[in-house]
Amino acid sequence: MSKITFAAWGLGIALLGGGIALAAEAPDYLHWPKPTGVNAKYAAIGGHRLHTYVEEQARIAERYRDAGHPQFWGRISGTSGDAEAAQWLEKKFAAAGLSDTRIQTVNYLAPQWAPKSWSVSLTDGTSSVPLTSAQPSYASPDTGAKEIDLEIVSIGAGGEDEFANKDVRGKAVLLLKTSLSRQIGPQDVLKRIEAHGAAAILSTDLRGGNFTAQSYKAYTHVPSFHLGTRDGEAIRAMIGKAGAAAHVKIRMEAGYESGQKSFLVWGTLPGMTDETIYVIAHRDGWFDAAGDNASGVASMIGLAEYFAKLPKSQRRRTMVFIGGDGHHSIRPGEFGNEWIVANRARLFAKTALIINSEHPSVVQTHGDAAGWTDTMTPLEWFAGGPDRPQLQKLFTDAFRTFGVPLWTQPSKVPPAGDLGRFYWFLPGVVAQSNDFIDMHTLEDTPANVPWTGLEGVTRAYAKLIDDVNKVPLKDLQRPAMPDPNAKDSAENVNLIKCAAWVQDSTKGCEP
Repeated sequence: MSKITFAAWGLGIALLGGGIALAAEAPDYLHWPKPTGVNAKYAAIGGHRLHTYVEEQARIAERYRDAGHPQFWGRISGTSGDAEAAQWLEKKFAAAGLSDTRIQTVNYLAPQWAPKSWSVSLTDGTSSVPLTSAQPSYASPDTGAKEIDLEIVSIGAGGEDEFANKDVRGKAVLLLKTSLSRQIGPQDVLKRIEAHGAAAILSTDLRGGNFTAQSYKAYTHVPSFHLGTRDGEAIRAMIGKAGAAAHVKIRMEAGYESGQKSFLVWGTLPGMTDETIYVIAHRDGWFDAAGDNASGVASMIGLAEYFAKLPKSQRRRTMVFIGGDGHHSIRPGEFGNEWIVANRARLFAKTALIINSEHPSVVQTHGDAAGWTDTMTPLEWFAGGPDRPQLQKLFTDAFRTFGVPLWTQPSKVPPAGDLGRFYWFLPGVVAQSNDFIDMHTLEDTPANVPWTGLEGVTRAYAKLIDDVNKVPLKDLQRPAMPDPNAKDSAENVNLIKCAAWVQDSTKGCEP
């Protein structure tokens, strides 16, 4: 089996910030034997080919970075990187042989956070150390582009007892995050910190290395940053020294941009009936965003290529592929998904299945940041919910056929990721990793996406589609549940007031 060197991706062993200590070559991944018998046809889906699509998307993100966005970069919705990624995907759909390939512009109905630059350094008055892993939490307040100088105090995990003998008013605090989440800390802890008067929050974790990680919105009112483990240790070491108090100097310029647009990328494979199967994958992501979610987009393209090569007579149902704008944006956001949901009566009246292709293949690490294994991370999964036992069995049988490791039980309602916007009215499935150590970090590179997982998951989805095509529509559809996101609040756009936008996503939202 061939091995792929890091040099092929231009990474080097250091990996942009020293997150994981890795070998000089990608592992010789364990993989399932070539399928035989009735499943031999799925051997046409090859993981190495799919991996090239992950690499190409990473290069799109890096071009955006190199065009003047060295800190906040990726395939970010509403940016030129997003536009390039949409054009790239439409060309892949067309090359695969899909019909009605098109890019649908989606007007964003709320301003989006747009940080320009920041710096964080640690000083004791005599020496200064840049905290290179510092990354502001999404939508963090800035400093007005001015540098602020704050004493910093360590507060452990942020329990109320930590404040008993510590005055944090007007100071920065170092919070030790005890779980590997995509937030800088629990909301109750962040509120407690602000209630005690802290002027900035720096959050570090225990995963090891020095990961630069982009956190989701923290809803804080003071500048807030995630720090890698080594930078957090440097702060604690300086606090522990006798003499002058440790200080951090913080400067950040950020704001909001109005009038941004993103895109839904469509492609269709006509079937023998007007019943439909949808495959969706969000296109956006931070940094290279290889696992999250170039891998999902690559798997979706693999399904399109496989089924496009079959004669129409072998496709019972029409297949619709959608590359979504994504969810790495401030709420109100996810406008592509919101537009689709608002048009559900028109789009999904005869839908037998929707597959959300999201984070399907990432390497399994061991010992936190100590290194890699030679296999993929077992996947969290959801297959229609408890009232669709037939779909669950078809799903698990397909994934076991191709040796894809799964959690022993399906995830609870609501499922994670983009399927959370659709599961309540559609028979939806997803197999994804939401707990890989590199998620939302600089280290989420193509090297972390095993070709074996791309191959196995895509083959499993193809088999699932074939198996579902043998099931009558009435055995798959269920009455819709209440929309879990139907809230009229500052965090959601009331689409009842946006009739023109629902009809034409390029329009605005007029009350």
